[in-house]
Amino acid sequence: MQLRGFAGKVHAVMGENGAGKSTLMKLLSGVYRPDTGSIRLNGAAVAFGHPRDAQKAGISTIFQEFSLLPNLSVAENLFLGRERENGRKLGSTEIHRRAAAALASLDLPIDPRRRVGALSVGHQQMVEIAKGVLADASVFIFDEPTAALATHEVDTLFKLIWRLTAAGKVVFYISHRLSEIFALCDDITIMKDGRFVRCVATGETTVDDVIQGMVGRP
Repeated sequence: MQLRGFAGKVHAVMGENGAGKSTLMKLLSGVYRPDTGSIRLNGAAVAFGHPRDAQKAGISTIFQEFSLLPNLSVAENLFLGRERENGRKLGSTEIHRRAAAALASLDLPIDPRRRVGALSVGHQQMVEIAKGVLADASVFIFDEPTAALATHEVDTLFKLIWRLTAAGKVVFYISHRLSEIFALCDDITIMKDGRFVRCVATGETTVDDVIQGMVGRP
């Protein structure tokens, strides 16, 4: 898969259950290693042996199950594994200041000192996104991000995604909700039975055409 050319766009990945969408995203995020093929990021071939390798390369994944620790504060979660910088340990005051700045840059009204376990599902998802922003990620992967969100939280998520694309980020978006795909995404890649079917601009296709590509018949 070649990631060049998607900067500033939301790219949908669609298919029936078992089509290979989540597997493909786990390959991109270093959870799985590919048996064949290649991944190219900014024109250069990359290989990830661990999710941390993908994160260091600028790929941030927001799975349906969050990687947050509920007993820690928002700020502590944002800097988990990154407490040291340039050979020195970051103090709690600096961590909270930088966490607050990151949340403010996304226009998120979340107290960085609040315990993550006390947040709503929607706000926990926003914290996951803020982790990617703090890590200066260039690629964001969202796997069924609205499955557990209320309507107003979906609106907040969409605004955040548009903010990311306005900053030139690449966004991959997996969802079974066609209304979301056509409202949010610039392009759609359709998969079936673990194989690529086609890629099409959202404005040049229809719901019926996408469904036919997914199931293989009208």
